[in-house]
Amino acid sequence: MQTTSRIEAVGSRDTAHITGHEWRWVIIVACVLILLAFFPLIWVALRGTPGWQFMGALHNYLDGATYLAKMRIGYDGGLAVHFLHTPEIHDGAFIMLVYPLLGSLARLLDLPLLVMFHAARCATSLVMYAAIYQLGATIWMNVGTRRIFFAIASVGSGLGWVLGPLLGASDLPDLVIPEAFPVYSTFVNVHFPLSIACLALLVSLLIAALRPNVGANIDPMWWGASLLSFALSLLYPQSLVPLGAALGLYIAYDWIKRRTLERRALLWSLAVVLPALPVALYYLTIVQVNPALTIWNQQNQTLSPSPLAWLIGLGLPLVIALPALVRAVQRMEQDGDRLMLLWLVAIVVTMYLPTGIQRRFSVGIMLPVAYFATRALQDVWLTRIRRRARPLLVVGVVLIALTPLLMLFLPALPAMIGSPEYTPAALFLDADYVRAYQWIDNRTDQDDVVLAAPDGSIWLPGWAGARVVYAHQYETLNAADKRAEVSAWYTAVDSANCAALLDRYNVRYIVQGPEEAQFAAELRAAPTVCFEMLQQVVQFGDVTVYTP
Repeated sequence: MQTTSRIEAVGSRDTAHITGHEWRWVIIVACVLILLAFFPLIWVALRGTPGWQFMGALHNYLDGATYLAKMRIGYDGGLAVHFLHTPEIHDGAFIMLVYPLLGSLARLLDLPLLVMFHAARCATSLVMYAAIYQLGATIWMNVGTRRIFFAIASVGSGLGWVLGPLLGASDLPDLVIPEAFPVYSTFVNVHFPLSIACLALLVSLLIAALRPNVGANIDPMWWGASLLSFALSLLYPQSLVPLGAALGLYIAYDWIKRRTLERRALLWSLAVVLPALPVALYYLTIVQVNPALTIWNQQNQTLSPSPLAWLIGLGLPLVIALPALVRAVQRMEQDGDRLMLLWLVAIVVTMYLPTGIQRRFSVGIMLPVAYFATRALQDVWLTRIRRRARPLLVVGVVLIALTPLLMLFLPALPAMIGSPEYTPAALFLDADYVRAYQWIDNRTDQDDVVLAAPDGSIWLPGWAGARVVYAHQYETLNAADKRAEVSAWYTAVDSANCAALLDRYNVRYIVQGPEEAQFAAELRAAPTVCFEMLQQVVQFGDVTVYTP
């Protein structure tokens, strides 16, 4: 039986299942949200950027370039991921498999990697929104309540849009952690929304299975939980840590409260945990035995913002949720409150464990927050608001969606008004770079190394399939040292120091263009004299390619 006894209807019917009319509503709303997420790209594509090339990602472009590089591995016939943003040739590993698989699919369909990347973003976003609604429908029978949950979970965020600029705070979660906020996750990549979708479906199954007095007909669905857990272990393994901890706490609470071990809870917990264990063991082993992954793991530091920053980042949804959170702590009811509360607590705790990947445990945190916000709205706030004032809910939805709107348009505004040169860093490059990359692509493979400035190097593996000396703070091995080497080379005043870097990394081609000149200018140095000892092989407008 679904939990409707404490829920006040909001003028819509109750139903035990999702009707066709509901699915149509979900698909229409999801398509509107997806279209909104792609609006800057569509605008730029229709307006055009003469002389400039959009390189592939408007949001989190540094990581976006690494996704394209991993897709390039699949496009070239590989599956094991190795880092193309570093010059060292090293053994690959089966991590982030979704991107090599997308690259393989692009090759089979004869599609450009950028087209496949953004098509996959669109498809996984639709899956995520459907999964969020499915979670709401598992918990509530009232259609209006389901829609409230869907709205808060999908577009909810905090007060970063106003307090970020006022406080000069750039680390507020709703500004910098897209994996925590579903709609923001759709702006940046494929695996964030797909992971949130898997989490929503998995929690949906768990709530249905752990509901009091549920019949035995739910038990055959354990295989679905296992498949979703396995998928998450490949997509975003950190997401399973808080959920697994929550299930452990759930069983421990039953034992402490009743001195009995609930068999169904144990079986479903094992269905979630066991499929992920082999993958977790593989990850733990590979980062120890693969030197490249060891360095990558050491560099990959993503610490969580302060608790105050999280309070601001969760903002109005968290404030709305407070009465329901208090009641959940007091009652620990088995109708969904207990699992959602323990999951939220586990997320918060794991975000502050002494690890280098704290913020990665926050994936999907808006799902339990939206759950308690919906509970509080129905059981507390709506009973205190006169019916005539309930249209204010629409205003509330707009307020909680302002930060994603800000983050959607902020990096794209210069390009949307026809000035792509003012976009952040290397979202757009001089079109001559693309011609140079295409020329390099036809003459190199993934063992060849190209030297370019960081803002040019970041896109080169995805566009040309070759390695670079430095481009990414995590995926360039010993990144700080290599950035210093590249900086010294592009600002060298003594040609005697030019050959060492080229010989050390067996550099095949060197690129010189506006990005390299700008790189030297940012270092307050004159352009390097090293090109005097190189041989020019081809020139495309302002971009020249040299060989040692």
